[in-house]
Amino acid sequence: MVCKMFNFVVKNSSKLPKLVTFITLLCMLMSPASRAEESVWEYEMQPGDHIWKIAHELLTDWRSWQTVERLNNVDNDRLMAAGTILRIPTSMIQQRPATIQLIEVSGPVTLISANDQSGQPLKDQVLQVGDQIQTGTNASVLLKFEDDTQILLNPESEFIINQASIIGSKKNVIDIKVLLKAGEAQVRANPEKVPGSRFVIETPSAFATTRGTVYRVRADQSLTATEVTQGKVDVENNLGRTKVPQNFGTLTAKNSPPQKPIRLLAAPAVPAIDTIRYLPARLSWGLIKGATSYRSQLSDQPEFQRILLDNLGQPPKLNIPATLADGQYWLMVRATDTNGLQGLESLQHFSIDARPFPPTIQSPFSNDPVYTGDVSFVWAQPEEAEEYLFELSVKEDFSTLVQPASTLNSQTISVSIADPGTYFWRVTSINAKQKTGPSGYTNTITVRPTPATPELQEATTSKTELGFAWQQDDFSERYQIQLANDKDFTHLVDELNVTSAEATFNKPDTGTYYMRVRGFDSDNYAGSWSSTQKVEVPVDSYLPAFIWSVLTIAIFL
Repeated sequence: MVCKMFNFVVKNSSKLPKLVTFITLLCMLMSPASRAEESVWEYEMQPGDHIWKIAHELLTDWRSWQTVERLNNVDNDRLMAAGTILRIPTSMIQQRPATIQLIEVSGPVTLISANDQSGQPLKDQVLQVGDQIQTGTNASVLLKFEDDTQILLNPESEFIINQASIIGSKKNVIDIKVLLKAGEAQVRANPEKVPGSRFVIETPSAFATTRGTVYRVRADQSLTATEVTQGKVDVENNLGRTKVPQNFGTLTAKNSPPQKPIRLLAAPAVPAIDTIRYLPARLSWGLIKGATSYRSQLSDQPEFQRILLDNLGQPPKLNIPATLADGQYWLMVRATDTNGLQGLESLQHFSIDARPFPPTIQSPFSNDPVYTGDVSFVWAQPEEAEEYLFELSVKEDFSTLVQPASTLNSQTISVSIADPGTYFWRVTSINAKQKTGPSGYTNTITVRPTPATPELQEATTSKTELGFAWQQDDFSERYQIQLANDKDFTHLVDELNVTSAEATFNKPDTGTYYMRVRGFDSDNYAGSWSSTQKVEVPVDSYLPAFIWSVLTIAIFL
C-alpha cells in the first residue's frame, strides 16, 4: 500500500511536498511504535514564540523542530497566535525531575513509598513521583514544587504524585500531574505565572488544568467539586469540558460532563474574637442565605499551612476544645450551598490564653447548708496547676475581701466566717512558672446563723456523696458529667445528665478519680469536654485499719 502511494507521488511530482507530509503522518499513525501512540505534552504558545525557538529551548534535539511542525500541521509558525496549543511527544522533550518540598505536616499522615509500597508516617522524607500520601482526621500536608506551586492536602484525603518535571534547559517550565483519589486539596498553581507551565489534578470523575490560579478540589469515587477563588480553571473529562472563572464552582459526576459553573456563596460575617480565656469555648458567625452547612477550619498560621481543626456542620458554630494549646490562631469559615459547593471564605484572628485552667469546685455548693464559723472550701486539681489563689468576698466583683487573698499549694482551705449573709468565692490556678491563669469561676454561698442549740451533724455529702459544681454558661441548657478512675475515661465509675451547673454522685471507694463535664445547647449541640480534673476521695477513718494492725500483731505475739 505504501509503495503504491510512493509511485503515485513520483508520478505527481508537482504535489510532492504536501503528499510527502501526508505519507509521513500516515506512516507514523500506522506504525505500532508511532509517536501518535506516545504520551503528548502540550505547550501553550506565548507572544513572540515560534517553533524553531521552542525547539532550542525545550527539545532534546533542536533539529526536530520540523517534526513538531508536521505533527501540528503548521504551515507558518510565524503566524501562530499566542495561546495556541502545541502538541509535542514527551520522548522529544528535554526534562528532569522537579524537586518536591515538604513544607508542613500536621497530625497523622501516612506515606506509601513509590519504591516498595511500604507505609510509614510522613515526617521529613524526600518525596518523588509515584509516592502516595494519606491524611488522617484533623491532619494536613503542605507540598511545594519547584515553581512555587503549593498544594495543601486536607484531612482524610488520599493523593498520588504522578508527574513533576522541569521542561527544557532555558525556560523554567514545570509540568505537574497529581491524582486526588479522595478528600480535598487546596491549590495555588504557578504563582509566578511562568509561561508554558501546567498543573493538572485528576480525580475519579474529572481533571482540572490550570496555568496559574488558586482553587479547591474535593473528590470521592462518584463526584468532583471544583471551586475557583483566583484565576480560572479548565475542568473536563471524556464527556465534556467547561471553564470555571473566579468565584465560581462546578460539579462533575462520574460518567457525566462537567456542570455549568455557578457563583459561589458569599463569605460569612465572622465577628471579631477577643482573647479566649476559658476552654472549652464556642465560636459562631452569621447565617448566609442559601447555605445548608458551614465548613470551618482552624490553623496556627495565617497562611493555613497546616490545619488543626476541620469541621463541617449545619449550625454556624465551632467548638474549641480544651486540648488546644495557648497561642495565636486563625479561623476560616465557608458556607456550603445546596449543591455541596463551598463558597468564599472569611478569616478571623484570635488568641487563646486559658492556662492554667481554673479549678472545678467540689464544695460547698450554692445550695449546701453553710453556717457561721469555720467553713471548708475544696476544689479539684486542673492541668498544670501547682498553686492556687483563693478569694472570698462579700461583693461579686471581689472588691471587698473577707480576708487577704491566699496563695495555697493544697486543694482546700478553712475560713472562719463570723457574719451570716451571701458570699462569693473563687480559686485561680498558678503554674510552676508562676503564670496566673484566668480568674476562677465565681461561686455563691449563703451563710446562715448558727442555731442557738446546735445539733452538730455532718452533711450527708461528706459521708455518702461526692459533689461537683462548675460555672454556668450562657448557651448550655443541660450538662453531661462523667466520673472515671482513669484519665482516658475508658472505665467510667458514673455518669449523670443534669440541668444545673452542679451534680452529686454516690461516694465511690477511697482512691484517685477523674471528672469532666460538657454542655448541650437548645439545638442539642454538644460542646467540648472540659479539662480533666483529678479528685482524691480520702479514707473516712483509719480506725479499722489500726484495729486490724493491732489484731495482726497480737496473733503473731
